[in-house]
Amino acid sequence: MLTAGLAVGYQVAAKSLREGLFLSTFSVADLPHAMLGAALCAMPVVFLVTWLMTRFGPARVAPAMFMTSAVLSLGEWLLLPQAPRAVALLVYFHVSIGGALLMSAFWLMVNERFDPHTLKQLVGRIGASATLGGLLGGAMLERLAHFTNARSTLLLVSGLCLAAAVSTERLGKTLAVAATAPSGPTARARLTGYLWTLALLVACSAAASAFADFALKQAAVGRFTSAEALVRFFAVFYTGAALISFLLQALVARRLLETVGIGGTLAVPPILMVGLGTLALLAPSFVTIAALRGSDLSLGPSLFRSAFEPLFAPVPAATKRGTKALIDVVFDKGGDALASVLIMAVALGGPALVERAPLLLAAVMGGLVLVLSLRAPRGYVAALEASLRAGTLNLDTAEVSDPTTRLTLSATALGIDREMLLEQIAQLRQASSGAADPPRRNAPEAEEQLTHDVRVLLGADLNAVRALLSRSALDARLAAFIVPYLGESAMAKSAVLALRTMADEVPGLLGDAMLSPTQPLAVRRRVPHALRNARGQGAARALILALSADALDVRYRAALALLEVTRHDPSLLPESKQVHALALAEASHMPLSGAAVDHIFALLSLSTSRGGLTLVRQGLRSDDKKLRGTALEYLESLLPESLHAPLVRAFAQPSWPPPDLTRSQTQLLDELTRSLPADLAAPTLASDPD
Repeated sequence: MLTAGLAVGYQVAAKSLREGLFLSTFSVADLPHAMLGAALCAMPVVFLVTWLMTRFGPARVAPAMFMTSAVLSLGEWLLLPQAPRAVALLVYFHVSIGGALLMSAFWLMVNERFDPHTLKQLVGRIGASATLGGLLGGAMLERLAHFTNARSTLLLVSGLCLAAAVSTERLGKTLAVAATAPSGPTARARLTGYLWTLALLVACSAAASAFADFALKQAAVGRFTSAEALVRFFAVFYTGAALISFLLQALVARRLLETVGIGGTLAVPPILMVGLGTLALLAPSFVTIAALRGSDLSLGPSLFRSAFEPLFAPVPAATKRGTKALIDVVFDKGGDALASVLIMAVALGGPALVERAPLLLAAVMGGLVLVLSLRAPRGYVAALEASLRAGTLNLDTAEVSDPTTRLTLSATALGIDREMLLEQIAQLRQASSGAADPPRRNAPEAEEQLTHDVRVLLGADLNAVRALLSRSALDARLAAFIVPYLGESAMAKSAVLALRTMADEVPGLLGDAMLSPTQPLAVRRRVPHALRNARGQGAARALILALSADALDVRYRAALALLEVTRHDPSLLPESKQVHALALAEASHMPLSGAAVDHIFALLSLSTSRGGLTLVRQGLRSDDKKLRGTALEYLESLLPESLHAPLVRAFAQPSWPPPDLTRSQTQLLDELTRSLPADLAAPTLASDPD
C-alpha cells in the first residue's frame, strides 16, 4: 500500500509537471506529434524492460527502474535553465514512457505476490492507497508551483520517485518467486487469445483517454497562458480526480466487484465515456470536456484498475513477465499513437473539426472498450482453470529424480477409479470366457433352493455363506438376509457384490438400511457400494434420501454412488436448489474436516461441471497458497453468487491435514502399475467398501 501510494503520487505529480512544461513551451498543435514520438520511442525501451523482467524478475528490476527515473528527473532539473525546449520535450517522453513502465512493474510485483482470490480482496485497499498517494502528490506539486516555480517541482518528482524506489525494493523482498523464469510450455512469453483481448482493451482505453486528454488540453490552453498557471491547473485537476478516485476506490470498488463481478466493474468507465463523450459532442464547453476527461481520470485508476489488474493474476509468472509490460506500455502507447495520427489527420480539416472530432472519437473508442470489457471475464475464467490445472500438476515427472515423488505424482494424477476399472475388467474377462448360464430351475426347486439359502445365511458357517454369496445369480428375496453381513469386515466385500446383482430389484430395502438408526454404521455406509451399479428412479431416490443421513460417511458415499447411478440419465439427479441447500448446510458446520470438504465437492458435482470442481478440490488441498487462492477464485466462477460466497468463506481456512504421502515405495509402484494415464482424479467409490 505504501509503495502504491508513492508510485502513483510520483505519477500524478510528474504528469502535472509534464503538461505544464510542454504546453507552455510548445503549441497544442505539437501535442499529437509528441504523443506519436513517445509511442515510437517506447517500443525499444519496453522490449529491453521485458527482457530484464523475464531474466531477473520484477523484484530486482522495478527498484532499479524507479531509481533511474529519479536520477533522470534530477538531471532535468539541472538542465532546464540551459535548454528549456529540449528539457520540456525530454520530460514529456520520460514521464509518458517511464510512468507507464513503472506502474506496470509495480502491478506485476503485486500480481506475483498474491493469488487471484486474495488479490481481488486486497486490490481495493491497494488501489485506495494509490489514489490517496496521487491526491497528496498532486496537492504537493500545486503548492510548490504556487510558492516557487515549475522548475522546483522537478525536485519533488525526483524525491517521490526515490522514495518509491526504496519502498519497491522492500516489497520485492516479499516475493516468493525464483530469480529466473521457469521453463516449459507455460513459460512462453507470447500473447494468447486471452492476452490479446487484454492488449486490445488497453489500446482502446488509451486511445479513448488520449482523445479526451487532447480535448481538455486544447481547452485549457485557451484559458491559461503561463507555465506556472498550467502546472497549477493540471495539478488541481489531477488532484481533484485523484480525490474522487480515492473515494470510489475506498467506498465502491470492492462492493462493485462482489456484486457485478469483474466484467461489470470494467464496463462502468466505458459506459460513462460514451455518455459524457456524447454530451460533450452535443454541448461542447470547458465544463463538459473537463467532465469527460475527469471521469476518465477518476474511474481509470479506481474501478477500471481494480478490475483490470486481477485479470493478470492467473497468468503464469514467466508469461506475465514477458507480456505485461508489452500490454501495459506498448499497447497503451499504441493507442496513443493511433489517437495522435487520427488527430493529425483531423487537423487537416480545420479548427472546427479538430474541436469536435476528438469528442466523437472518444465516444466511439469508449464503445469498443465496453465490448472488450464484457468479453474479458470469459477469458479470465478459462485462464483460472488453466492456471489451476497447471498448478496442480506443476512438476514434470521426467524431471523429478526422487522416485517416491515421481510415483506419488503419477498415482495422484488419475481421473478414473482404478479399483472399479479392475473389477469391470475382471467381469468382462469372465463374460468373454464363455461361462455358461446357470440352468433354469422349476418353481418347486426354486422355492426349495431359496429355503436352503436362507438357512445358510442364518447359520454360522461363514465358508458356506461365502460360497453362497459368490454365486453368479441369487434370488432378490435374499437381500434382507444378506444386508447384516455388510457389518462384518470379513464378509463385507462378498455381501456388497451379491447385493449389487439384485440392487435394481430391492432399492427400497437398501435405502431403508442406509437410513435406519438401528442398523450399525458399518452396514449403512457400505450400502451405497451395493447401489452404485443400479439404474432407475428407485435407486436414485434411495440415494437422494441418504444425502440427508445423520452420518457424514453415509452422506458422502451416497453422493458418490448417486453420481454413478445418474451418469447415463441426468434427469434422475436432484434439483440444483436441493443440492445447494445440502452443500450450504454441510458448510455451516465449521471448522470443516477433510471428509466434509470432500462431501461438499461430491454434492456440488451433482449440479456443476465435475472437471472444474476436481481442479478446485485438488488446488484447495495444495500447500501452495497461490494455488489455493486460484482455486477459490475459480470456484466463484463455477457457482452462483448465493452459493459461492459462504463456500469460499468456509474453504478459505481449511483445517484438514495434507494428503498422506507415507505409503511405501512398493505400494506406490503397485498403484502405478495398475493405473492408466488420465486427468486429475475425481473422488469415486472404491470397489472395496472399506
